[in-house]
Amino acid sequence: MSTNRPAGLIGLAGRAVRVARAHRAADRDGFLCRNNSAEQWNRWARRARVTRTIAGALQVHVDSVIVTDDPQREYRTRDGTVPGDLITITEHLTGRLWRFIPDNTTPGTAWLLLAPCPGCGAEIPLAHVAGLADLGDHLDPGSDLAPIAEARDDSLHAPGCTFASSSIEEAPGAPRSTRSPHTGEEEHRVTT
Repeated sequence: MSTNRPAGLIGLAGRAVRVARAHRAADRDGFLCRNNSAEQWNRWARRARVTRTIAGALQVHVDSVIVTDDPQREYRTRDGTVPGDLITITEHLTGRLWRFIPDNTTPGTAWLLLAPCPGCGAEIPLAHVAGLADLGDHLDPGSDLAPIAEARDDSLHAPGCTFASSSIEEAPGAPRSTRSPHTGEEEHRVTT
């Protein structure tokens, strides 16, 4: 039996060290203090569960997912507020980063994809994602999606952004159609 591994493959120990280094680089204090108290360990374990869940939903390896504190969003809890989760997935082949936050309407089962606003460039939630098909539908140039409500939150945009809800003027009671942020083509859905 040969013990030679093909070049470029690493075993469990190598992967574990690589992931530990990635966590230290992303959130040094959080990673190093994870064993300091039961509360910190529970937070770490919850983040590990979030990592496994989103990795499974998007069919990526858990090694490519890191959950850190979101510097812009907080959760309300019984004991006050805690930082929200910022989920970063790194594509190892391309180096592309994908960022998500939890979709609080479906805790633990869906997320909001963060991406640049087509109007002002600010990072905003652009799509609901519960699985790979949702991400694909958002990315498909031929998709027929209207912007999600969370994308129109004025507080997330630069002043005067044409994509924010305050810049959209509607006649009361008139149906409106929207343009797809992906193709610029008229949407087929009409809302009232």
